[in-house]
Amino acid sequence: MPITQLQITAINTATFTLAEHIDDWSQRTLGDHFLSWFNTNFADKGPWKGVTVVDTPQNRLGFHAFWNNIDDVTGGTATPFQFLCLMSIFANECRADFSPKAERMGRPGFPGLSYLFDAIPGLKRSYNTLSGNKRAFDCFNSAAYNAAHGAKPLAGRAMNTTDARWRGEVYPRPNFPTDSNPSVTGYILEADFMKFRGRGYIQTTGRSNYARLIDFVKNYTGDNNTVDFFALQWRDLSDDVAADASSNDDWDRLFAQSDLIIPAKAIGLHNQTSGNYLALSGDPDKAVFNMGKRISGGDAYANKFRDRVTQIIDLLTK
Repeated sequence: MPITQLQITAINTATFTLAEHIDDWSQRTLGDHFLSWFNTNFADKGPWKGVTVVDTPQNRLGFHAFWNNIDDVTGGTATPFQFLCLMSIFANECRADFSPKAERMGRPGFPGLSYLFDAIPGLKRSYNTLSGNKRAFDCFNSAAYNAAHGAKPLAGRAMNTTDARWRGEVYPRPNFPTDSNPSVTGYILEADFMKFRGRGYIQTTGRSNYARLIDFVKNYTGDNNTVDFFALQWRDLSDDVAADASSNDDWDRLFAQSDLIIPAKAIGLHNQTSGNYLALSGDPDKAVFNMGKRISGGDAYANKFRDRVTQIIDLLTK
């Protein structure tokens, strides 16, 4: 059965601005912390087959740190419906593990960097030719890129390249190693196809999404030391130059050492540029489907996501 407005009205009995408000609602409504309540009722059951969320003391700290950034996510407050939908996305994407991780790479036939660079039919697009990304060929011929990364391994072979393969969707093996170790391929792995791969809880991907985060960082006025550091580094640079000069290590630090401000803001910025799906306005069943599709880009994911949210809503309102 589709999710109804009556169900959402019954659920939306609170307004969240901080993690403690979610904790209070969870204890009143669920009788438990959300993570343990989820595992008790949904882990590996029905539409949630194969999914168990991480429920450890450390992850609860991460849960609270993230949800203390509600304003960065929604631009204001959050409702229980928004919270449940976002937690369902996180459960699907990263098992609600609030230690931000970068997208993994490598599979049989596509080792290391080639997994990200190559187009793999039926599985993924090439990140080298992803819309908005700068192709490796152009990175390797960028003055800002070379100034920042020109002393790293393999710069001597790839800098100012004329090899057209770096424009394409097939990694130039065996001429170049696919190892993601910075001591082996340091110069290559700072190209967009690797540096701007998925990070965070909705797998923020691509130069255009990272450029919005750069703009946020440059204008940051808070007191997080990590974000402040990069604000000083990038404030006088254009977003394009800052993107070229930034490194994988920079982005790993920003996602993991910013009190989860950056992972939260990444979701908020994606929402703003993708139709404001977090408003969950109108028919709630269609709104949940739209949220899943906006985040994933596909109907199959959106349908599964709606089925999973429906199971949670049904238990709360039966």
